[in-house]
Amino acid sequence: MTYGPNNRSAMLRMPQNRFCIENRATDMCMNAYLAMACTTAATVEGISLKTDPGPPLGKDLYQMSEAEFDEAGIQRLPRNLGDAATLLEGDDLFKAAIGEQMHNSFIQYKRDEWERYSVSISQWEIEEYLRYF
Repeated sequence: MTYGPNNRSAMLRMPQNRFCIENRATDMCMNAYLAMACTTAATVEGISLKTDPGPPLGKDLYQMSEAEFDEAGIQRLPRNLGDAATLLEGDDLFKAAIGEQMHNSFIQYKRDEWERYSVSISQWEIEEYLRYF
């Protein structure tokens, strides 16, 4: 989770050829309305609290080691839906942005989704492990 000028490996990118900020952590699986609500809430909170985002990063994050991440103070995004649901459940800003009832319903739905995904067997697992049995 970092930002950089024209840095395609950073979560937030500020392209040099236009006046905008790209959120590169989103994808087509997201709910665009929730993403916009959370981005707006985080922006307003950051401005209100005058949060220092730290220096921009110009390095290619894909080439950085874990030690370099730690040294730069860069936090990683969750690696899976289960980890993301756990982080969101404890996030007061997320709860305030969408309301407690929606927050609880969303977390419950995502935990159920992760549980259903976790018990499925992927084609990769079949190809990787079935040969041993």
